[in-house]
Amino acid sequence: MNRRHAPAVARAQTLLENVRRTPMRTGGRLAERRRLLKAHIESAIEARGVPDRLAARIAFQLVLKCSPSQLGDERVWSALASVVRQDVERLQQGLRLTDRLIRVGLPKLSADDMERLFNEMQSVDAKYGRTLAEAALDGADPREMARRYARAFTESVSRLVAKNPRIARTLAGAAFRSRHPLPNALEYLSRFDALVHEFQGDVGFARTVARAAFIAPDPVRAARQFVHDYHAVVRQLTTRGLEPTIARTLAGIASVGADPLTTACTLVEKFRDIEDVVKRSHPHVARSVALAACRATDPMGTARLYVANYDRIVNVIGKIDPQRARRVANQAFRSDNPIAWARRFHREVVSANG
Repeated sequence: MNRRHAPAVARAQTLLENVRRTPMRTGGRLAERRRLLKAHIESAIEARGVPDRLAARIAFQLVLKCSPSQLGDERVWSALASVVRQDVERLQQGLRLTDRLIRVGLPKLSADDMERLFNEMQSVDAKYGRTLAEAALDGADPREMARRYARAFTESVSRLVAKNPRIARTLAGAAFRSRHPLPNALEYLSRFDALVHEFQGDVGFARTVARAAFIAPDPVRAARQFVHDYHAVVRQLTTRGLEPTIARTLAGIASVGADPLTTACTLVEKFRDIEDVVKRSHPHVARSVALAACRATDPMGTARLYVANYDRIVNVIGKIDPQRARRVANQAFRSDNPIAWARRFHREVVSANG
């Protein structure tokens, strides 16, 4: 580091630490002096490559939390911008955070702190830890919010697991991904318990309902409507001769749409067309491919891609474990990265079987 710039860098780091030490503050109109100072700081930070909206948020917190005499000059603001820009790049490459999450998080936490937060939440739950961490960043004090989320998530899962362990974490995860404030989400989650018995035998649909319902204005009402539509569609499809397992799968897809029965009938046509084509070359996997592809914008093109993925997986896994190759392929052919997912699933199967 250039010695001439060292004092400015040290002061910039101290300013950021001071800003992040206390929860985010909000305020109305700034006095003229502070408004002009904010504009100068914001411009200096943005000029060094910090995204404009992030620069504005940091500048605003600086003038709210620090006296003008503490804020320094252009050299300090440029040094501060360099620190922030490095954190932005690190979060984009490491945690792969969106611009919005970076903009929300960096005025509150350093990149180091954000990485620790995400690691802590991953230790709470490997699958939904990232969801909890991202939700916590929106709080005025992300560390405290993360602790609240971790406790609430763990308690919710413990309560739900007694009713249906297969969807407990899905329901809890959906609640924390919702647009509702935490107390509302937890209230909805508690009331959602009463609907869990409706999902017996169709875990896939339960997960679909959970994800869709918790972004609705009234999740419980939405869930009840989904369940009602689902059962109505299943009855219609089975009455028309469709096998119950296929009817339930297609009803689960259709029930979150605006016109469930019409959507389901369209899906049935697509399913049968795809199944007829795939049966000619891959009869043993035709049903799985048809069910997975019928909801796509280009169902037949998607089916051809899935069949190609299936063949690639059988070829690769078949070289090391021919007995399990088809089983692995049947699980992994839908993936965007089928070979990587197939290898992972194969390792899990081998490990489970000793």
